[in-house]
Amino acid sequence: SSGINAEYGNGDQMLYGKFKKPKVLTVTDRYSFETTTVNPLRAMRPNLPDKGEELARVKKIIQDSRDGCNFCNDKQTLTDSFGRVYWEKSHIFTSENAFRFFDYTGMVIPADVHDFTELDAQTFEALFAYAAVTWFGNIRDKSPDKTHPILVWDLLEKAGGSQVHPHITIFAGSGFYPGKMGHLEDAGRRYRTATGGDYLQDIVDIHVALGLGFRHKSAAVVVPITPNKDREIWVIGSTDLLDFIWLYFLAFRSYIEELQVYCSSHGMALPSTEIGSKEPFKSPGDLMVAKMGSRGDCFSVHSDVSSLELYTINSISTDYYHTFAAVKKTYEKYRQTHPEKYEGV
Repeated sequence: SSGINAEYGNGDQMLYGKFKKPKVLTVTDRYSFETTTVNPLRAMRPNLPDKGEELARVKKIIQDSRDGCNFCNDKQTLTDSFGRVYWEKSHIFTSENAFRFFDYTGMVIPADVHDFTELDAQTFEALFAYAAVTWFGNIRDKSPDKTHPILVWDLLEKAGGSQVHPHITIFAGSGFYPGKMGHLEDAGRRYRTATGGDYLQDIVDIHVALGLGFRHKSAAVVVPITPNKDREIWVIGSTDLLDFIWLYFLAFRSYIEELQVYCSSHGMALPSTEIGSKEPFKSPGDLMVAKMGSRGDCFSVHSDVSSLELYTINSISTDYYHTFAAVKKTYEKYRQTHPEKYEGV
């Protein structure tokens, strides 16, 4: 039973028929053990606000939070025991995280960018490829066992963000990637043992064949068929950090410019060999992966997490191909404004 009657959707009989005979796709990855079900009807639940209204309300929250913001300069933040990393060109600084969960938990903050919708390519590169990598190098010097870098960030309260001002939380695992990124690395090991192949590169090949991925120089972007969240995008690197960060920036911009996703969560793992290297490279077994997913409408009454996602499977409602088309459109659009990034492609 669908649990609804024919009056649902103002008596729309075609809609009612879809609920009576739903089309549900279920995909399981036998190496990561992720199972995702896709039911587009879940996106048709009532009380979802208009996207234009959502952006206006998001902008008001951003504007109202400027006065007294803790992150618009470093004066109200903590200094790590080894000092701060400053990247003056883009006015970026690092801070100790007051609510840390590892021995060393820091933050990378773009002081001049209070509005996350205005993050540009130069700031993105400075945040992830320079300031964060320098911080990891400092940690490695102080505590050599901190070998596996992790970066996470959440945008706005609905996604778990503690401050409106964008800030990336950074920490490192001791000899392994903690949590879900460790699960991803384990999947790669199982796959390599079973097939001799490279798990992530074969994922890229599969998604390219499905029309859900493309490569750019040494990196690739895919819209995974076993996502954790709606509108999920993965960026997978191999040998060059700047190629990887460029695609991650474009994936982020596709959220803002094409998909109107304003509340989102992000996670990234960098290679253990990455730390402190001016010419980054990826060695076997290390990850260069970024994942990002929508947390739903910022003002919706619906939670984007239920017992399904917490304890069993992932349940999404958005179209893979619609998400991918937005990423590809953004990729081509930025070819016009940043042609140097596309040389040799």
